[in-house]
Amino acid sequence: MPKFMLILRGDVSADYSQFTPDDFGRILAEYEAWGAKLAAEGRLDLGQKLTDQGGKVIWPKGKSTVVKDGPYVETKEVVGGIYVIKADNYDHAVRLCDGHPNLRFGSIEVRELDFMGGPES
Repeated sequence: MPKFMLILRGDVSADYSQFTPDDFGRILAEYEAWGAKLAAEGRLDLGQKLTDQGGKVIWPKGKSTVVKDGPYVETKEVVGGIYVIKADNYDHAVRLCDGHPNLRFGSIEVRELDFMGGPES
């Protein structure tokens, strides 16, 4: 069965100041419930929140590489987490995103994974 990566993007320009800690707890519970539903259906391979908005970017430089802090570009969205799910096809993967709580705060990019060597699971 094909696997798809769901890339969760959030709007960094949105005003989240009206949310209380309890609000954030309820929102987190919604994310967990969505993942648990897919896990119960045998469709969830991975679901992870990213720890921060930064990270490291590795760029080629001649025959070596350069590591920079980032990505820091002018953007209105940030990647906040990912899922890897099993679905019949793109349309099915998109339908599985119905009701995902991230759609209240940003977008979900759906990309099919392709085999790149090593054991396929």
